[in-house]
Amino acid sequence: MVLTGVLYRKVMFTVRTGGYTMKKKVLSLALAFCMLTAVFAGCGKGKEEGDSESTAPQNTTNQGQETDVNNEESTDNKVDDTSENLSEEAAYVKEMIAGLAINGAGFDAQTAEISEYREPVTLVRALFDSLEEEEQAVLEEDGTLEQLLMAEARTLNLWIRDTPLDAVEDGGITWLMEEKYYELEEVLGEDTVKELVPLYESKFLAYNDLIPGFQEEKRNNLEAGRAVDEAILNMDVNNAAEVAQVAEMYDALTDMQQAYVEHYYILREAGNLQDDALARVAYTGTRSSVYGLGNRWLLPEEWKSVTDQMQEWYPSAKPTMIWIVGSLSGMGCNLEFLPGDDVDTAALEEQYIYFSEPTRENHLSHEEYFNYFDENGIEVYLQVEPGFADVETLIDLVLAQYGSHPCVVGVGVDVEWYHGVTEDSGLPISDVLAEQWDKHIKEINPEYRLFLKHYNIRYLPPTYRSDILFVNDSQGFGSSIGDVLGIYDEELDDVLGFVPEFKRFADAFPDNDVLYQIGYESDATWYYTMEDPVVLSLGQRLAEVTGQNCGIIWVDFSIKNPKTFPWTMTSEEKVNVVNKLLRYLNPDGGQVGMRLAGNSSDPAAPRDFIYVQKVREIVDSMTAEEQGMLDAERLGYLEWAETVTAD
Repeated sequence: MVLTGVLYRKVMFTVRTGGYTMKKKVLSLALAFCMLTAVFAGCGKGKEEGDSESTAPQNTTNQGQETDVNNEESTDNKVDDTSENLSEEAAYVKEMIAGLAINGAGFDAQTAEISEYREPVTLVRALFDSLEEEEQAVLEEDGTLEQLLMAEARTLNLWIRDTPLDAVEDGGITWLMEEKYYELEEVLGEDTVKELVPLYESKFLAYNDLIPGFQEEKRNNLEAGRAVDEAILNMDVNNAAEVAQVAEMYDALTDMQQAYVEHYYILREAGNLQDDALARVAYTGTRSSVYGLGNRWLLPEEWKSVTDQMQEWYPSAKPTMIWIVGSLSGMGCNLEFLPGDDVDTAALEEQYIYFSEPTRENHLSHEEYFNYFDENGIEVYLQVEPGFADVETLIDLVLAQYGSHPCVVGVGVDVEWYHGVTEDSGLPISDVLAEQWDKHIKEINPEYRLFLKHYNIRYLPPTYRSDILFVNDSQGFGSSIGDVLGIYDEELDDVLGFVPEFKRFADAFPDNDVLYQIGYESDATWYYTMEDPVVLSLGQRLAEVTGQNCGIIWVDFSIKNPKTFPWTMTSEEKVNVVNKLLRYLNPDGGQVGMRLAGNSSDPAAPRDFIYVQKVREIVDSMTAEEQGMLDAERLGYLEWAETVTAD
């Protein structure tokens, strides 16, 4: 068999729902759908029979396809000697590796569509890593691992080929490329990897020369924005002439420099400056996930109370929910419903698609929520976290289950978990894939829209657009303007900051609507210091630097929060939230506490003092019983921080 992303053996079954009937492929062998899951689970099913003919590698010009790095004859002989000693799952992994099309004669590194070749390689690597160490050793000895490594090297070359490597966003992906290159170099040897990944030297390394320019641009933008911000803080808000002068300074900044002005709201209010920022917020609501709200879920009326408040803050927006119905599970995706008897769940499990209903306290069936949303005009985008499950199959299944609901207006894919089940392991989406998914959805209903979610534009399709909604869920910032390190940052000059980074994301898709999934707890240390209500202040600032229609989607992790939607909290949940807020004041490990104690590379900022004040206000608003439930050590952090800020 030769494995590419378009080689399918199709078994047809029919699923009926609502007003339409659809035929769906059950992909039994190729790409991400081998039978090993059933074998590992002890279900007694092995792989299906299929073509097992493999082809010899091709010596392609100038893209590292020389045959002297393949050594096909010797590895074939070793394969014959060891196959009968392998377990069924290891033998199948071996067969998959032997059939990888990227090592075959038909592969052309200059014209190949990356998703056709990369996805099978990524899957078989995950399956290889799941084998026992003894069996991995056997496959290394017989040359099978070498075939896989060569396939990974060729895949890396395609990845470099398709990545522009001309902007600061590439820094979020180049470290992965570099890490993989060094890993391959260590096991295959320098000369072999140079032949297989020629673009590393001819294209990739040149990116390093661009980094100082990106850093200088960030410093200049931050400096320009800070100068105007200082003028805003020092102006007399009751002096119209002075306010007008500062407004002129702001207008003279570039669009990106304006994103570095932290206290623009003071200027807006003092000058009564009007723009259509809030009118550009076309969608507003929250994300829903089985894991985001803790142990107690919200009832339909509670969800509506949240969207009602969001619409009060953003009156031009449509109530919109990103509703996760398929979450990452093992190697694939768990769909949170039980399908009808006409769905072959055993076959789907072999393709990394599982089914189980949510079990959280108060969690009704998704059907009950959607019935309520139908009646109350709340629109829903169904989201899946695919892992190695086939995205089109997931689309068909969730729309078969819920497509009859008027509230359902589209389907979304969290790209961070596309062909990846661990942090930073997902694969970028090519134009070809995006077009396939988009057209597939519209074949079901032309009015449906696809959304694609990732924090880095380089994981989203380079040029294919249609009416796709692009969703940014970036988090972990040190501040809104990039003047301190965030939890993932190492070098301040590389840190854009929350508002500039989201602006750059929107600028990458100027003709498409964008959604901002925001409100993560890791960002609370700075958005807590914004004007109340913080959900409006943060969203409005994003809208002010965004040129197109956008959406503000508050993440469910912080719905139950004193600063967002406090009526959704129980006393116990409030205590848990405040304990998390106090944790950030730890002088030996909390972001704010370390800066206040001088234990950080960043000095304390004025917003750190405001954060301490805000946390104290929340603690004082708690009942005596709630205060008694707080962690005593963490309360000590607050008391210590107050002495520091008082000094």
